[in-house]
Amino acid sequence: MILGVDLGQKTTGVAISEGVLASSYTTITHKSVSDAAAKIAQICDRVHADKVILGFVEGKIKSQFENFARGLKRLKPDLEITFWDETLTTRQAISTMIKLQVPKIKRAQKEHEIAASIILQSYLDSQ
Repeated sequence: MILGVDLGQKTTGVAISEGVLASSYTTITHKSVSDAAAKIAQICDRVHADKVILGFVEGKIKSQFENFARGLKRLKPDLEITFWDETLTTRQAISTMIKLQVPKIKRAQKEHEIAASIILQSYLDSQ
């Protein structure tokens, strides 16, 4: 099982895949990067994930993604973590939901998990 993760400041989207297609799974809320890592570790246990594809962007916030990955690795030492460029995935997610006529309130609730599924699908397509 593979998880895709779109890490945000307060909310993080999670997608899941058992094969060649990614599906949105859930959105979690958190107070800190370590809180997010703990919640993702619990999800990994629940769905028996052995790999996480972590969306990241270059720049001054890259350390946030690295801190998250270190925290998750401390909690789940056997977990494989792969960094994957997430540039523009949130915009893609919003654009897709607009095309599907998803109401604005629902878009805000789902944008991170849709972005996570785009990140994960991009990774799966490259393999």
